[in-house]
Amino acid sequence: MGFAEHLRELRKRLLYSVAAILIAAFGCFGFAPELFELLRQPLAAVPDQQMIVIGPLEMFITYLKLSVLAGLFIAFPWVLLQIWWFIAPGLYQHEKRWVAPFVLLGTIFFVGGGAFAYLVVLPMGFEYLVAMVPESVATQFSVAIYFSLVVRLLLAFGVVFELPIIMCLLSAVGIFGPQAYASVRKYWVVVAVAVAAFLTPPDPFTQMMMAIPLVLFFELGILGSKLLYRDDRA
Repeated sequence: MGFAEHLRELRKRLLYSVAAILIAAFGCFGFAPELFELLRQPLAAVPDQQMIVIGPLEMFITYLKLSVLAGLFIAFPWVLLQIWWFIAPGLYQHEKRWVAPFVLLGTIFFVGGGAFAYLVVLPMGFEYLVAMVPESVATQFSVAIYFSLVVRLLLAFGVVFELPIIMCLLSAVGIFGPQAYASVRKYWVVVAVAVAAFLTPPDPFTQMMMAIPLVLFFELGILGSKLLYRDDRA
């Protein structure tokens, strides 16, 4: 395939992925109120909190965001399958059999990242942030601002948890070996903190809750690369 053919193939895979996400989101829109109540729980656990709507379209747009978020999590195995079909022409025949572990583990890690954000990061993060508000200040949270933050963190942690899968895949096709990863270990700590600062709110607690998994998953990726690395010289 030439460069133009690769671009057409990439466009096709992107269209298939977006179509699947939109179809799933359309099906999830009927459950938007239930999703709203579910994702409101990290803040609801903090006492004396109240959510407000400050615009006529705020609830509708929030429901759309939550539907697309749920659609992405539902359609994520299909998205991973599209990614695999895009890179599969560059793999050897025996490497193409890794499609099932790639899709299965990729989905588990992505959902696991979202679950970690929902069950650990959001409750502890909001408790920490609300505790900083003086008693003389009323705490009322905009629905749009709150759920924009929730969606951002769920997606960010889902993507971050994919790091070992990406590292193992690059090692399996012979692009990066365990020695190459190990040589940049000390720099990765700085990168992890920078990525966490970019993807999370500007508070040290949430940033560390992302930076620490990034460092741990990097080590897990090195371990996996030792098992899967294919040395072209051999």
